[in-house]
Amino acid sequence: MIIKLLARPLLASPFIAEGLDAVRHPKKHAEKFATLEPTLAKLGVPPVLASDAELLSRVLGGISLVSGLCLATGRKPRAAALTLAAINLPTVITSNPIWQAKDPKERDRFLDALLRGGALAGGLLYAAQDRGGKPSLGWRMSNWREHRADMREAKAELKARYRDND
Repeated sequence: MIIKLLARPLLASPFIAEGLDAVRHPKKHAEKFATLEPTLAKLGVPPVLASDAELLSRVLGGISLVSGLCLATGRKPRAAALTLAAINLPTVITSNPIWQAKDPKERDRFLDALLRGGALAGGLLYAAQDRGGKPSLGWRMSNWREHRADMREAKAELKARYRDND
């Protein structure tokens, strides 16, 4: 339990900081997006997303900030972690265009950032599957069905026993 109290805020902290920065300074984040616009167009990303990169930066920053706070405080941590993972992967890939690197140092820097972002995504996916010791919904449904079947069987046995006694 104490590990979760420490781990969740630590995992959420870069997303809280980055989200707050994107909300407060969207121009900086929009500039990163602008450098990737030609590549994203080749990949089929609609130009509507690029039309207002500052607004998109603010919206994604707000989502990241709120999800990070939810993960850090333990409010809907699975949904928050999954949301952050969904935002993190495309952001890390677009922020570290290793394919555009000109020199080996820049390529190494992008690769390092990609690996760190991938590690964060892995941690988020792990946090998203953590049920806090509770069984999965599938197991609970299966158990409920078995319990209902056992109850029907016991009820039928009792009825049969009382009919035999009459």
